[in-house]
Amino acid sequence: MASYEFQGSTVPIIRFTEIGSTNAEGLARLNRGEVFPVWLVADVQTAGRGRRGRPWTSELGNLFATLVLPNPAPAANLAQLCFVAGLALRDAVLAAAPQIPAENLEMKWPNDLLLNGGKLAGILVEGASDSSGRAAAVIGFGVNCLHHPVDLPYRATSLEAAGAPTAPDRLLEALDLAMAVRLNQWNTGNGFPAIRSDWMRHALGMGDQVSVKIGDREVVGRFESIDARGAMMLRRRDGVAEIITAGDVSVRVQD
Repeated sequence: MASYEFQGSTVPIIRFTEIGSTNAEGLARLNRGEVFPVWLVADVQTAGRGRRGRPWTSELGNLFATLVLPNPAPAANLAQLCFVAGLALRDAVLAAAPQIPAENLEMKWPNDLLLNGGKLAGILVEGASDSSGRAAAVIGFGVNCLHHPVDLPYRATSLEAAGAPTAPDRLLEALDLAMAVRLNQWNTGNGFPAIRSDWMRHALGMGDQVSVKIGDREVVGRFESIDARGAMMLRRRDGVAEIITAGDVSVRVQD
């Protein structure tokens, strides 16, 4: 069980003008024995990273924030935090930028938030152990508020480009409250069925043919669901069900 509860009050914020990575700083703090949740927020990251160690562009004017969670749940449930965080971020964007139509915000498995089909944000959840050996986690959010990269193999966007300029601090305020709500709903994993249901309602490609790149292998099939761990449940064209725990997803036109 968690050693604290989120009651909607603001979690303390530690700010950095510049830092290598807010997630790396969060993991270091857990290793040093810090036992209370905290937000780590940077104006600029010099070594920001996404999934699988990919670099994350970190320009001034965007949001770079990590929520440090000592002992949030049993270790087996930590992967579910990606979906908790994704829903909270979607909630926060809608609260901070109410001019954005809700139907234009979609969740891309497992950790991206899309706006009008372009990548608006990425989430990086990293499990760890605190100084007492208990399961812990850091949840990193990178949100394109003012800028978005243009030299990517996929389309990206920003709140500014979508006509909804939003200051990083305004979005962080909304995200702090949204995470409190979604973490309480999740309840260390006991409430994951409701989180799972909510997430699938907003998921890109749910029920459609998708392609998943897993290393050098590509799997094509119908995106049917996510399981109790958050893994993608795919029905291949040959009728075989495949469980996918990691991969890069793209939506395919129905054949």
